[in-house]
Amino acid sequence: MLSIMIIDDEDLIRRGLEKIISKLNEEYVVVGSFSNGFEASQELDRLAPDVVITDIKMPYMDGLQFIEELRRRLPDTRCLILSGYNDFDYARTAMQYGVKDYLIKPVDKEELVANLAQIHEEIKAAKQEKVKEQLLSKKAQMSDLLLREQQLRRLLGGDKDAPIAVESESLSMPLLFEQYYAVLAVRASNQGMKEQLLEWGRTKASTGLESVAMESQIIALLVPSPKEEETGRLAHKTALCLMNDLQFAAKGKFVIGIGGTFKGSDAAAAAYQEALALSYAGIYKREAFAIVTGKEGPNTPADPAFFTALMEGEFSRALERLDADGIGTAVQHMFVEIERVRPSYADLVQFMANLLYTAVQKVDGLLDELVKLTPPGVGVYQSVADFFNLTEMKERILHLLELSLYRLASVRKEGNRVIETVKQLIQQDYDKELELTELSEKVFLNPSYLSTLFKQEMGQTITQYVLQLRMMKAKELLKKRLDLKVYEVGEQVGYPDSIYFNKVFKKMVGVTPKEYRNL
Repeated sequence: MLSIMIIDDEDLIRRGLEKIISKLNEEYVVVGSFSNGFEASQELDRLAPDVVITDIKMPYMDGLQFIEELRRRLPDTRCLILSGYNDFDYARTAMQYGVKDYLIKPVDKEELVANLAQIHEEIKAAKQEKVKEQLLSKKAQMSDLLLREQQLRRLLGGDKDAPIAVESESLSMPLLFEQYYAVLAVRASNQGMKEQLLEWGRTKASTGLESVAMESQIIALLVPSPKEEETGRLAHKTALCLMNDLQFAAKGKFVIGIGGTFKGSDAAAAAYQEALALSYAGIYKREAFAIVTGKEGPNTPADPAFFTALMEGEFSRALERLDADGIGTAVQHMFVEIERVRPSYADLVQFMANLLYTAVQKVDGLLDELVKLTPPGVGVYQSVADFFNLTEMKERILHLLELSLYRLASVRKEGNRVIETVKQLIQQDYDKELELTELSEKVFLNPSYLSTLFKQEMGQTITQYVLQLRMMKAKELLKKRLDLKVYEVGEQVGYPDSIYFNKVFKKMVGVTPKEYRNL
């Protein structure tokens, strides 16, 4: 769009220009029409036209005075002068203000079209070039910023060989850590929060604050101080400012660990590790935004016996019973103890992985249920290796264990019902040839799954169960039905071949059917 302002004290000329321009091109828009320069100057900032078409001789404020004002306030706006044959001296003065475009009255339509078209193209080209320059400038600034953050990341990570100053045609960085600093390790609850924290740090760069994205959901803020004794106060002030600025727009939660004072690149890594440990100590904070200082101190490693005790007793018994409600109660009690002792973040991560591993070893089928509740691409034990605070960890463990056990207990209950049905079918027709396919169809299950489920519930295969049942019935008939011959007993329990019946019976009972009857 090309926005156009028209200024001329002759109403007929002004309205004529408006009519012509409105029909020339749908991209041309007359945003204002005025009878003198003074009126136009009152609306100049609001309308901000791309082009001003102005007469020279006008009352109150003539064209030259207006052009001078225009150049002061909107230097990029183009000006197209309307001049008469006797106005050459005025037009020449206008040229001194950078005006390059003019029309002779009466205005020729084709000449107006040509002038506006040329101006439009030149303005579009200028705007494109300006956008290009802005992009290049932003890219260069971002390149400088990323390089500086890379250096900071290496130094805070303990890379002693990292360069601490870079000078080239495109980049100039001052030496780092020549003055006193405090490190703030800010641990975010999610990636969106981390990016928001990093952006906040970058907006404070003009104050000397350094910011850099570190591992996981951590960013580091380096607060400069002219005096060593002022560092702690400035660090705390920065932390409070961060919390205040983001409290109503935060995309998550965060904990700020404030480390001690340091000076020089050699001390940077140790200062960062101190602040990082304090940020992880914030797992016991309940607030959405919290500060942890050296006065509170990092959490100390817990005695391994403490964790062993947590997994015994109530928790272990609930697992054995597949008691989801009992597990929920046990986990609640477990976390009460954890909050009382306050072990370190690293110890808790290890304990949670061990807890799930122990549960998986004790309960058949639990691992399959846990996998279903774990995000794709994330291992079951890895899923509890990253949490923001203790509450989040407790909710995650409860979700995994309670829901898994509920599902598993439901499957087991359904499995018991199915197996009881199968056993009844077998007991009714144990003397006949039973096909697995026929049994599975009667209970609406896949044959392979039925076979697996039966063995899981009964501890033996369907074939072994049928054989055991036949032998039990055979022994009963051999003792109670003395009128039946041995081969007739075999026929009644499903063995029409007497030789095979004798062989199977001896293998299972240890003696032949005849010897068993005579015992």
